[in-house]
Amino acid sequence: MERAGELRADDEHLLAAIHYGDDRTANSTLSAHIAVPLQPLGHAFIEVWRSHERVTRGERDDVTFSHNEHLLMGQIIVSEDDYGDLDAATFAAYRRLYSFARKQGFAHPLRVWNFLPDINGRETGLERYQGFCQGRHGALQTRATTSQQLPAASAIGTQGGHFVIYFIAAREPGAQVENPRQVSAFNYPRHYSPKSPSFSRAVVKRWGASAHLYISGTASIVGHESLHTADTLAQVDETLSNLDALVRHAGSQHALGIHSVRDLSLLKVYVRNAVDSDAIAARFTNSTVAEIPVMILHGDICRGDLRLEIEGLYMGQGAAD
Repeated sequence: MERAGELRADDEHLLAAIHYGDDRTANSTLSAHIAVPLQPLGHAFIEVWRSHERVTRGERDDVTFSHNEHLLMGQIIVSEDDYGDLDAATFAAYRRLYSFARKQGFAHPLRVWNFLPDINGRETGLERYQGFCQGRHGALQTRATTSQQLPAASAIGTQGGHFVIYFIAAREPGAQVENPRQVSAFNYPRHYSPKSPSFSRAVVKRWGASAHLYISGTASIVGHESLHTADTLAQVDETLSNLDALVRHAGSQHALGIHSVRDLSLLKVYVRNAVDSDAIAARFTNSTVAEIPVMILHGDICRGDLRLEIEGLYMGQGAAD
């Protein structure tokens, strides 16, 4: 993470700069800049992804992108008004994402971020998150994508602005990882959504001798049920336990050399109620993850009884993009 003044407009190694909040820099004509309509709670940093190689940037098929020889980062801004509802808009956006990535030679999405307005609102008889899940599920079915070929993902609600998707894709697939404490989201009971949430808990991708672990948005869910619905700090602790179990499982399965959540390189926390942010930050400061960079953002969570969601990233020593 970097402060805005540290970015250079002519940086030939910049894959993406993710700007949170109303940052005018994100309106740059450089396709590497992505604006996410979530307000930072605490220090305002820019999330920066850099490549060891020079990158190519451009815009094609309504996707802005940057890539090197190995990795593609892309952004899609979705206009829901063009499609009538969120289900149809999501279906079209994910069809575009997969088609574009395949045409560019990066047919394997590893990690996808989704930021959509009013995620817990209702539309056409469904909660909007359920409509999003239907559209994504339908699009992935048309790609013949199985439950063992799903990217890691987050879906976070915003207080306004556009529906924004950004993603990372590779030429070769990563390895899907599930959490031993949780039911696979793809196998959730139907009362959560008529079509299942189509994402993996994490994806491991090796880049030569190094590896990345992309961890999906993770919440206080054990099995498939939300826990501690009236206690924010208990949800923090349960979520960290879930992350710890996932990291241990991924490390053991894929010989990553990581053994607990404290080995991660970055945590990003989405908080439903901004007034909870100070207590959450203090909890992190006094926990085993105190040494990890943490970004806290104000965003709605896909289930109304969840107060926060945490995603993570591990970048192996000397990891290359």
